[in-house]
Amino acid sequence: MVPDTDWDAPAHLQYEPMDTPKGALPQHASDVMEFSSLREAIHWAMTNEAPAGTHAVIRTASGEVIEPSHLEELWSSLQGP
Repeated sequence: MVPDTDWDAPAHLQYEPMDTPKGALPQHASDVMEFSSLREAIHWAMTNEAPAGTHAVIRTASGEVIEPSHLEELWSSLQGP
């Protein structure tokens, strides 16, 4: 679960190869994109197509790593009922 303090804190998005083991540092990841809030990073990840063979991974201000499977859930929660 994402701490409430992370929602309005800076976040970093990076496209990582899909075959990167969970928790491992990718060898061929994209440059890091910085966002002023986690909401903005999630919006970007869900509305922009990832380069071929990669997926978006977000690192929050508290250090949590948000994997693609969790991104869908967070995106839905931001959309409301």
